[in-house]
Amino acid sequence: MGRWSRDKIKVACESVGIDFDSEVAVITDYVPMGASVKQAAQHIKLLMLLNDVSLRNLVPGELAKSFGLFGSKPSSAFSPVAITVD
Repeated sequence: MGRWSRDKIKVACESVGIDFDSEVAVITDYVPMGASVKQAAQHIKLLMLLNDVSLRNLVPGELAKSFGLFGSKPSSAFSPVAITVD
């Protein structure tokens, strides 16, 4: 394991409500608009784990502005390996 895989999540202040959860990242090639679930599944190339970070106390203010999640979603961390579907 490289040093980078153990780096701490850096935030200015814990009062922003730092939270993280594990997710699965799906890497695809070009998926045509309107593709069915079955058709889209044929375009999956790689799967990875993802550590999704959220600053929960910033989310309500951003949602109230109807602009989306900008400051409350810092960079995510991906697993150092990816696997193929097969």
